[in-house]
Amino acid sequence: MVALNAACAGRRQPVFVPAAREEAERALTVWRDAAARAETRGSARLLYEARVSRGPFRMSGTLAVEESWRAVNATLSGQFGDVVARYEDGALRGNGIRPILVAPDELRCLLAGIWKGAQEPAVAGMDGRDALLRWTGRERVEGVLDLASGRFKSLKVTRPEGAIFATYSGDTSSRPQRVEIEDVKSGNSLRLSLIGVEPE
Repeated sequence: MVALNAACAGRRQPVFVPAAREEAERALTVWRDAAARAETRGSARLLYEARVSRGPFRMSGTLAVEESWRAVNATLSGQFGDVVARYEDGALRGNGIRPILVAPDELRCLLAGIWKGAQEPAVAGMDGRDALLRWTGRERVEGVLDLASGRFKSLKVTRPEGAIFATYSGDTSSRPQRVEIEDVKSGNSLRLSLIGVEPE
């Protein structure tokens, strides 16, 4: 049996058991469809309500993201419009924030609630209608995919720079409505609620 830590302590801990061949094939089909949907998205501007947690410090504001397949840039602003942090050149940097290194294609995937990887994932287990998908390589990635909705509930990316854990909730008809991203090493977390999407 394989168990993956739940995002919230109050939720039932998932218990993943080996998948039957038919279950594994279905899980991979659902993942391929989700990855294909992500591929068809063009450039967009995204606006989120944001809450940053750094230890005891909490700050609310907005995160404005400009996303294309060539680059991702983002600006995190406080309640009065002052710039707190910027994401550019593959890192989120700001006053009092330890730089968080995330490649643009990885950040794009984390915000979209999808992971493509260099190869197809292995189906590591099933828990009801949830499939645990696993990628191996320089970066080890685990994702919990809801087969009924074709959406990920969580993604954990383990890299030499440190692990990143993302969870998703709310309406996910086009993009996840709510995203929480935690830098496991520092404990910094970013909670995002999608306000608007503007295709470019």
